[in-house]
Amino acid sequence: MSLSSQRTGRFLSDHELDGFLLLGDSLCNLDIYYLSRFLAPDRFALLAASSISILVSSMEQGRAKKESDAGEVVSTSDYDVMAKLARFNRPEDAYIEVLKEFLQDRNIKRLGVPGDFPVRVYQGLEADFDISVLDSPVSEWRKVKTIEEIEAIKSSQRACEEAMRVAIEMISNTRPSGEFLIFEGEPLTSEKVKSAIDVSLLERGCEAQDTIVAGGANAADPHCSGTGPLPANSPIVIDIFPRSKGSRYFADMTRTVLRGEADPEIVEIYQAVLEAQDAGIAAVRAGTTGKEVHAKVCEVFEERGYVEREGRGFIHSTGHGVGLEIHEMPSLSEVGKTLEEGNVVTVEPGLYYPNLNGVRLEDLVVVRKGGCDNLTNLEKRFIL
Repeated sequence: MSLSSQRTGRFLSDHELDGFLLLGDSLCNLDIYYLSRFLAPDRFALLAASSISILVSSMEQGRAKKESDAGEVVSTSDYDVMAKLARFNRPEDAYIEVLKEFLQDRNIKRLGVPGDFPVRVYQGLEADFDISVLDSPVSEWRKVKTIEEIEAIKSSQRACEEAMRVAIEMISNTRPSGEFLIFEGEPLTSEKVKSAIDVSLLERGCEAQDTIVAGGANAADPHCSGTGPLPANSPIVIDIFPRSKGSRYFADMTRTVLRGEADPEIVEIYQAVLEAQDAGIAAVRAGTTGKEVHAKVCEVFEERGYVEREGRGFIHSTGHGVGLEIHEMPSLSEVGKTLEEGNVVTVEPGLYYPNLNGVRLEDLVVVRKGGCDNLTNLEKRFIL
């Protein structure tokens, strides 16, 4: 019996269920993708019972049988969906009838569904099944990564590092002139650097959205993606979080660089962030909590005099899980729970001051019993 089957069996037994039903497309519903490993832009049903069964359209049945990890692939045409479409006024009513027969054929009486389950489908099923609305257990299962998942994340991280090298080299090849950085005779813009990052990632089978290349006042806002000419003599935060188009797994890393002359106070802030990140990475290990790791980072900032005040300073958590989503469990924060071997998390402290801009550093690590493995190889060099 697979680990997935064991987990499913325990969950169903604990909640006295015959099966747990998920409904959606696997591009957006990562729990469905995780259980089926079948990537489809159109909605399909996944039943987790003694094994994984998926109900797809006739168009997708052949591909699903070849590509998915499901124990059973069934088509809506097996339940005469076209005849049902002719009989009902609404296509959704026909689909609900198909679902009913699909579930009844598998002896499902007590059914679990997640909280985001479609209301109309729920209403169509509730007369025939004893339905419990529960938190999906799958996001919890996804926290601990398999060897294969870690390798997929590592591959995405290598692509991320190459894109980061491209960005840093482009900034390094500029000439500070007045307020801005000049590249090939023109001010280097955030947009131009992000385009170079995108090309690098695409060449390595990855894609990214909302990449951050933020300098000047923009760098003081942790999630500002950046726009316009990049400043000379001022920190530039580069945060890249690509996803592999093949494996679907994310990576994540941040570097802060400066081209030109650095104000001594900014250098001190950078050193504080670097020291805090080192402390955070050193604290990561199985059995400790995300809260304890976060506290170690905060302790460094407090000792160096960088205490958060009214939205200034260290204004976010230390890190988050990375996998099929860029932000998933576990968290390194004030509410972070116990870390387990195989968790993949970021360690990304930062300091932000509107009058001095911002600095953030981020590495991606795998939690182990005696510490962690850092998946991030790229150096941390501030002044270029």
